[in-house]
Amino acid sequence: MPEPKFMYNCDLCGSSFQFGPHIYDGKVISRYKLTVCRGCWQGNRDGWDPMVEDRFVEHLKSKGIALPERNSKGWYPRD
Repeated sequence: MPEPKFMYNCDLCGSSFQFGPHIYDGKVISRYKLTVCRGCWQGNRDGWDPMVEDRFVEHLKSKGIALPERNSKGWYPRD
């Protein structure tokens, strides 16, 4: 019997990705209560790109999480 796929939507780009069992194509960032796809995780190593910043800020506000200080590039830190 095939195992069920657990699919999630990225909190930043909205794409659907598999997250268990045995395949984890995303990342949970506990500090922000944020679940992101592999593309968003790997593509934003220097901080959250301005293209996803609005969704990032909206997510944190909806969870009651204070915005972190921006990094040296002027972006919010990834983790």
